Amino acid sequence: MTWSGTARLAAVLAALIAVTWLVERAADRPAAGQAPLLVAPPERAHRIEFEEPAGRLIAVRATVGWTDARGHAWRSDAPDDLLLALGGLRPTALDVPADTPDEEWGFGAAAMRLRVLDDRGGPMLALEIGRRNPAWTGRYARRAGAPGVLLVGALLDWELDKLRASSPSS
Repeated sequence: MTWSGTARLAAVLAALIAVTWLVERAADRPAAGQAPLLVAPPERAHRIEFEEPAGRLIAVRATVGWTDARGHAWRSDAPDDLLLALGGLRPTALDVPADTPDEEWGFGAAAMRLRVLDDRGGPMLALEIGRRNPAWTGRYARRAGAPGVLLVGALLDWELDKLRASSPSS
């Protein structure tokens, strides 16, 4: 191979590295207009309420860590992990016909409900969580009182599973 051939290959490699770097940087930036599910700092959260047909979990921030509603210590940092995930999850708003029944998204009586409250009991987040999307890459959700349907990443499922598994009552 000649020096000019080596120089051309080095230039192509440098261009590929630059393009890869630019694409990765663009992917790390959230798209404009996509607010995270939990906008307020997670440290402000004082209470997490999670309801599903199988039961209800309540996590209350204590002096050190989290407890359930009866004061039993949580067995892991799952409540904090959930709050951090909610602060990073940026749902996609779906354009759906207004006449689509709630059941199609998994809303209604069978839906899960997640509320995050501050130290005065004010809502920081209230979500109705429906079924998984067909690809199982996320769940349908909607903010309480809002008609729009959101697609939230599967990380939400992961964090809710951790919350269930580490509950003092499980």
